[in-house]
Amino acid sequence: MNYRNGQVSTLPASAGAALRQAARFGSGQHLPERLLTSLLDGGLLVESDRPRPWRAAREARAPKSSWGGDEFRAGLSPLPPVPRTRLLAAAAALAAVHAVKAAGPKQEAMGRVLKLVHSASTTGRRRPATASEAEQAVHASRSAGWYSPGRTNCLEESAAAMLLLHLTGKAAVWRHGVAPDPIRLHAWIETLDGTPVAEPASVGLYTAILSIPGAFHVT
Repeated sequence: MNYRNGQVSTLPASAGAALRQAARFGSGQHLPERLLTSLLDGGLLVESDRPRPWRAAREARAPKSSWGGDEFRAGLSPLPPVPRTRLLAAAAALAAVHAVKAAGPKQEAMGRVLKLVHSASTTGRRRPATASEAEQAVHASRSAGWYSPGRTNCLEESAAAMLLLHLTGKAAVWRHGVAPDPIRLHAWIETLDGTPVAEPASVGLYTAILSIPGAFHVT
């Protein structure tokens, strides 16, 4: 996952095993040439003057077969009502997310959004958001998304919810994860005790690969 441009690359099992081996020793000398070239060209690996081991890729949990019936239910569920003032604040937060996305090269939009979330999560003094406070922020952001003229999916909604909590002096954790077979990506927020906020049980199928605050670096 390239968090600068949002591009996703997947590997077959044999290539994945080779990449884990490279991560262990910090060297790509044992990688197949085509895989090594592809990773270098995509900016997923960089050349170094000495071996530098890195954290191995996390393996996601395999879900039970559902044929989409659990993750993608038909129909729309009404959102809980939120105070008008909170809805307006969420609309402003969502507008800020869209403005950041548009303020530069399109291929780097995701990186800019993540830097915004990181900045909101690491500046100022905040207290942990309660489950109720975090849920209200998420519901407000999703409600505002209905009126947004731009693309508003889980990335934009979760980023806006984080901004909204920041504006009210509350702290939460932003997560981005992957679920396998078929490959699916999702962004959501959790309270500081690790409880997903306003998410269905199927969020448990996702393995978090990026957390903010947490290990974060986008060049």
